[in-house]
Amino acid sequence: MAHTDLTGAAPADRSRAGTARASTTWLWPAIFWLGAAAALVPWAVHSGGRFAADPLVGTGRLAGMLAGYLIAVQLILMSRVLDTRLISVWHRRLGAAVFAFITAHIVFSTVGHAAGRSLADQTMRFVYDYPWLLAAYVGTALIVMIGLTSIRAIKRRMRYETWYYLHLYAYLGTALAFAHTIMISTDIKGIARVSWIVLYGTALTLAVWRRIVRPARLVARHGFRVSDVVRETPDVTSIHIGGRRMREFQVQPGQFLWLRFLTRSDWGQAHPFSLSAAPDGRRLRVTVKALGDHTRGLQEVRVGTRVVVEGPYGSFTAGARVNKDVLMIAAGIGITPIRALLEEMPPGTVVLYRARTDSEVVFRDELDELARSRGARLVYLLDDDGRENGGRSDAHGDADGRHIPEELTAPGLARLVPGIGNRDVYLCGPPGLVRRVHAELRKAGVRDRHVHHDPFEL
Repeated sequence: MAHTDLTGAAPADRSRAGTARASTTWLWPAIFWLGAAAALVPWAVHSGGRFAADPLVGTGRLAGMLAGYLIAVQLILMSRVLDTRLISVWHRRLGAAVFAFITAHIVFSTVGHAAGRSLADQTMRFVYDYPWLLAAYVGTALIVMIGLTSIRAIKRRMRYETWYYLHLYAYLGTALAFAHTIMISTDIKGIARVSWIVLYGTALTLAVWRRIVRPARLVARHGFRVSDVVRETPDVTSIHIGGRRMREFQVQPGQFLWLRFLTRSDWGQAHPFSLSAAPDGRRLRVTVKALGDHTRGLQEVRVGTRVVVEGPYGSFTAGARVNKDVLMIAAGIGITPIRALLEEMPPGTVVLYRARTDSEVVFRDELDELARSRGARLVYLLDDDGRENGGRSDAHGDADGRHIPEELTAPGLARLVPGIGNRDVYLCGPPGLVRRVHAELRKAGVRDRHVHHDPFEL
C-alpha cells in the first residue's frame, strides 16, 4: 500500500524529534509540582499558623486543598491535551491520591469539628448549617464512584459503555464539589479564589474545546463517512472512513482516534480506535474486533454512516524512535497500530505477532507483503502447529499476562532478536500481557525509555 508521509519529515528527523521530546519529559512534572505548591499557599496563609492548635481541622483543610487541586488536574488530563502516555500514567496515579485526600478531608474535618459530638451528629450539622455541603457530599460520592470503577480489577468486569457513561459524571461531581470549595472555604479568598476559578475554568474550557468544539469543526470541514466495510476474520472488521479534503487531516501511523458512529444505537458514545493502515490522503482505516456490544454492532455498520472524529492522539509513532533498529511486538488486535507503523519503519525491523491460532491472524497477506517490501523480519507466534515462523508455544492466558509464550520471555527474546538492548521496542496488545512483556524486556536489557506503548486502555 502506498503511503504519503504527511509529516514531511525524514526518518532521521523524526528520530531526532523523538529524542527532543524525551528530553522535555520533565516539563509536565515541574508544572504539576509548581501548581501544587501554589495551591497550598492559601492554606499556609490562613490555616498554617493555627495548625498546632487544631491539627485535625488543619489536616482536613490541607487534604481538601490538595484534593481540589488534583481534581482540576484530572479534568485537564481528561481533556487529552497532553501526551497519551503521560495521561495514562498520571491519571492512574492521581486517581488513588484524589480518593485518599478526599477521604482524609472528610474524616479529619468531621472529627475535628465534632468536639465530643457523634460523627453522625456532626455530619448532619454540616449538612444543615453549611451552604453547599450537601452538594459537596453528593459530588464527592460521584467522584469516589468513578475512582472505584477505574480500578483495573473492577473495570475489566464492566461493559465499556457502562464505564464510559459513569465517567461523564466526573464533571457533575466536580461542579458540586467546586461550589462548596469556593463558597465556604476560609482558605480561598480574594486572589486565591480568582486563581481557583481560573484553574477550573481552564480545565472546563479545554474539555469543551477538545471534546466538542474541535470535533464539530472537523466534521464540518471533512464530512467524515464510512466509505467501505471489509470483513477480515469472522470477528474482526476493517472500517474505511472517507470525506472531503482528507489529505489536510493530519494523522500519523500509530496514532488513534476517538470515533462516534452516528447510528441509532451508537451515536451517544465514542470509542478509541488505532489506525490499522498509514493514511493515504484519501481515507482512514480502523480495524475493530467484536469484544463488546458496541464493537459487535460495528461489524454491521453501513456504508455512508456519518462519523464524528476526535483526535488524533498518541505518541506511539515513528517519531518516538531514538535507535536505528526496531522491534515491534503485537498481540491479538494489537496488531492494528503495529501494521500501520510497519510502513514507516527502517529495514531490519523485527515484528513478533502473537495470536492463538492461524485463523485469528489479521492482515496476514498485507503483513507478508510489507515485510518483503520493507526488508523486515516477521515472526508469527501461534499456539497451533500451522505457524510458518517461530517455535511452538503452549502458553495461554494472554489477556491477563499470567502466561506468555516462551518466545516473549527475556531468554526467548534475546535468542529471537540478537542485540535487542540496542533496539526501540513498540509494544501493543492486552494490558496484562503488555505489562508482563515489558518486564521481560527490562530483563533482556531494554531501557524503559526505549519501550513505546500504545495506550490501549485510554
